[in-house]
Amino acid sequence: MPVQFAYDGQIRRFVLQFIRMVSNFQVEFGKDSTGHRTLQTVPVYYGAPSRQATMILRQNSENTLNAVPAMACYISALGYDRDRVLNPYYEGTMRVREQVYDQSTQSYNGTQDGLYTVERLMPAPYKLTMKVDIWTSNTEQKHQLIEQIAPIFNPALEIQSSDNYVDWSSLSAVFLTDTNYTSRSVPMMGDDTSIDVATLTFELPIWISLPAKVKKMGVVTEI
Repeated sequence: MPVQFAYDGQIRRFVLQFIRMVSNFQVEFGKDSTGHRTLQTVPVYYGAPSRQATMILRQNSENTLNAVPAMACYISALGYDRDRVLNPYYEGTMRVREQVYDQSTQSYNGTQDGLYTVERLMPAPYKLTMKVDIWTSNTEQKHQLIEQIAPIFNPALEIQSSDNYVDWSSLSAVFLTDTNYTSRSVPMMGDDTSIDVATLTFELPIWISLPAKVKKMGVVTEI
């Protein structure tokens, strides 16, 4: 019997939520002529672009430098988390009642429409390791971003990959496990002109689920 194709983008949803989590942080560039602080939102990129996308960003030139400040997120590891293994043969069953949706009023009228039974298999536990590279041109910008991001994970921050009511693997937590303050080393000759990069390492205990069985129950409503 051939294996049926099933893909739900579960890892992709966790990555998207992680990128949203580290987005919209700002750095200060001083004050303008009126005395107000000049703030700039730091862009966040996924750190594994294709060659074609990379050449477009660099304007088809090897002499173009990446703009800073910026942050890049990418997956560094994905491993099976044996410490969180539960009964792999467990099957959770729940019944869902559907209501009739009125298109004219854009609301539910409280009348039962369908009755479904959802049979969910035990998901597999995995540990997703994400890294965030903070690209800055000076130490002050680096300190501003680290001081905004680091205190949030005390001890962790919860995220949700979906708002599906029957998805029992949508919740996860983000743990800050390691911080590499700088990517520079002591130069042997001359000055180091490379962009300074600080790397934050995060771990997410996630679940990867198999497709669920959805059965529509037939109910006798009239004889």
